Amino acid sequence: MKVTVLAVLAMAVPFSAFGVDGIVLVNQSTVVAAGGFPYTITQPGSYRLAGNLTVPNANTTAILVHADNVTIDLNGFSILGPTVCTGIPVTSCSPTGSGFGIDARSQSGITVVNGIIHGMGDLGVRISGGSVEKLQVSSNGGFGISVERGRIADSIAESNGNSGISVLTVTVIGNMANYNGGFGMFIECPSSVANNTANQNRLTNLFVFAGCALANNSAP
Repeated sequence: MKVTVLAVLAMAVPFSAFGVDGIVLVNQSTVVAAGGFPYTITQPGSYRLAGNLTVPNANTTAILVHADNVTIDLNGFSILGPTVCTGIPVTSCSPTGSGFGIDARSQSGITVVNGIIHGMGDLGVRISGGSVEKLQVSSNGGFGISVERGRIADSIAESNGNSGISVLTVTVIGNMANYNGGFGMFIECPSSVANNTANQNRLTNLFVFAGCALANNSAP
């Protein structure tokens, strides 16, 4: 009876839960098997790309997060869409739409690390609370990286249709924002902003409200 019960429980766990060391592995095939884009995360835990994800059009979001305490490791891979932004700084992007690379706009405890988000119809990555680290976010129709509370570190936001980096109350450290169609970095306060560079953006390279802590930024 014990063996039978264990077998039934094992059958009840979705196949996607059986990642390496409890990490859920995601690639184009697993997204299709799960019903297509957006790949929707409804449980806390760690998720890791095992290949590139390519969305079919500018209105499609790649990963949608509906749970707190989620880590998404792009693992050196890319989330790719069809949008191409042109100009230095950007003057136009086409096609544009409503698609995000990663959309976690209502969750907390979100971590996104280590990869590329390129060519989405709207935002590259948006999170309400958490951290973004070691991302390259480029040629998206809207903002590159948008974080309300948390941390953005060691990331690059280039050639996006709107501002490269937009934050509310965030530690912003060691990032680059170049050639974007809006601000390089749009920072509301209180935030801590250090060791960043921003160049050749259409609007102000580093726009910071009063009340932030600034150190060693280069934004002529």
